[in-house]
Amino acid sequence: MLQFVNVKSYLFGITALTGYVTNYSTALPVLVFFEFVIATIGTAATSAWIAAGLAVQKVYLRHYRLINIILAVTLLECVYSILK
Repeated sequence: MLQFVNVKSYLFGITALTGYVTNYSTALPVLVFFEFVIATIGTAATSAWIAAGLAVQKVYLRHYRLINIILAVTLLECVYSILK
């Protein structure tokens, strides 16, 4: 349901259609077909992102203190490299 309000999905669809599909065909059935293909790919990618997030969450809940320390040190290194 969130895919319908996701602006990135619309931009991805428009970019994919205008960049790749309309170079070969501008017929409405072809455009609708490829838009369904793009929506299916977007839904699969979102589902994979959710599954990866759930897997990472289990690890994070067990080791949150160590992970936070590592992320903080990495952030400090990035700040240092920007400021030097």
